[in-house]
Amino acid sequence: MLQALALRYRPRNFSELVGQEAVSTSLTHALDENRLTHAYLFSGLRGSGKTSSARIFSKALVCDHGPTSRPCEQCANCIAANEGRHIDIIEMDAASHRGIDDIKGLIEQTKYAP
Repeated sequence: MLQALALRYRPRNFSELVGQEAVSTSLTHALDENRLTHAYLFSGLRGSGKTSSARIFSKALVCDHGPTSRPCEQCANCIAANEGRHIDIIEMDAASHRGIDDIKGLIEQTKYAP
């Protein structure tokens, strides 16, 4: 199966993030010291690593060995997160899903405990 280079070589852990050392360090410390907050906002220019950072962080939170700054990549949760099918991870493209109905749908999805 053909896959875009950007997807094939997308970083899978914090050490692979390029140009995002401050973000990597901040999220790694939060995970290692169990100092997590209720929300995180990933913002920046297109191609700056927002989605990659958020995917790695969400995988780190759901890993069977976590929350951990080094997801195992082998447990069912890590595999599901990598494949984009983890039930507790909802990824929204805010550029195309920013209407009130989209937000209402997201709120509806979050009514159930993980």
